[in-house]
Amino acid sequence: MVRAVSAFCALVAGVLAVAVPAGAFEPTGIWEPSNRESRFEVTYCGESGDRLCAELIWIREDVQDARNTRYLNTYIFENARQTAPDVWEGGVHLEGFTIGGSLTQLSENAMRLRACALFVLCETVDLTRVQ
Repeated sequence: MVRAVSAFCALVAGVLAVAVPAGAFEPTGIWEPSNRESRFEVTYCGESGDRLCAELIWIREDVQDARNTRYLNTYIFENARQTAPDVWEGGVHLEGFTIGGSLTQLSENAMRLRACALFVLCETVDLTRVQ
């Protein structure tokens, strides 16, 4: 009987380990780039709530201008699909263009956004959780 219970517990533990990807972090919250000039609210979005979006919610006052304030309260990263544990791919909106981008959560409080136009012009932004 003890062996049967032990085998059952091992089976349940194995199933749970497969069901929850190792190292899966929670991406939602308020994030800020290393230059601390802006903040983004990352939320689940989409019709079924399984996509990821990042809305520009704050720009530091001394760097505000007509070019960047027009993006306040808009999605910069939108409708991203999860393609691997802690990796989301979607469109990055900037200057009237939508380019491919990926958001990778490196730890509970660190994220990296990478966007490329024509696979040649790429930018990487490291983000830190504020809330």
